[in-house]
Amino acid sequence: MRFGSSKGIALVTALVVLVAGCSTSSPDAGSAAAPAPYSTIKELVAAVAQRQRADQTARLSLRGEVTGGATLQFTGEGVLRVLDDAVSVKFTQVVTQKGAAPQETGFVVLPDATYLRLPPPPGENAPDRPWVRVDPTSSDPAAQRLAALATTLTESADPTRTLARYADATQISGAADDIIDGEPAVRYTIVVDLAKAAAQQTDPAMKTRLEQQVRGGLTTVTSTLWVDALGQPVRSAVRQDLPGIGTLVITGSYRDWGQPVEIDAPPATQVR
Repeated sequence: MRFGSSKGIALVTALVVLVAGCSTSSPDAGSAAAPAPYSTIKELVAAVAQRQRADQTARLSLRGEVTGGATLQFTGEGVLRVLDDAVSVKFTQVVTQKGAAPQETGFVVLPDATYLRLPPPPGENAPDRPWVRVDPTSSDPAAQRLAALATTLTESADPTRTLARYADATQISGAADDIIDGEPAVRYTIVVDLAKAAAQQTDPAMKTRLEQQVRGGLTTVTSTLWVDALGQPVRSAVRQDLPGIGTLVITGSYRDWGQPVEIDAPPATQVR
């Protein structure tokens, strides 16, 4: 099976994994009092995770760019379902680079299967069967890269997973009251120590990835997360210098928590 190039897709998706999610407030947020700040990441993650377990579903959007030697812009839209034992995601991402046509990639990640729709190679039309079912047990390097992309997307779609995974290497360096869209919130500055995260990581692939980032000069990742009185993240932002690449800026949003979503496998006739 032939896989298309995923260099730009891998860059964008891998960068997103350390960025906290965000959401618009629920309809009853207007009556909420100013939230009390949490002093530790574990407290913050517990509060957000409890709210997610109640709401379960949401729509998400992502906007960002990497500027430097070459400018890369990306957008994404999708839906997710967060259950106690699994996260499902349906997401479409568009990556744009100067001098190249936009590349659109589709992801469907289910508890028992993962599907990707990659952009066709330059000059070629989209195939009749645009979706690929990814085999996470395959020894093929291209298939392994695609499986890693899907795993990264799933973890970045759930606002608590990455923070929980790196909790012992993460600190809240500041917390302050703020107002987001007219509602009270707490603004958290969150710092992940990548060297410490790598030392504590038990997943060999993730450990290698973190160690490579540290050797490349990226030692910490700092982001800002706003959380409202309901325990929902309402906004996040990250601006990070990436050695040898440029400057990364990402913003995003979650909305429509608790509303119905559809996350189904692509039709069998479109899967190769």
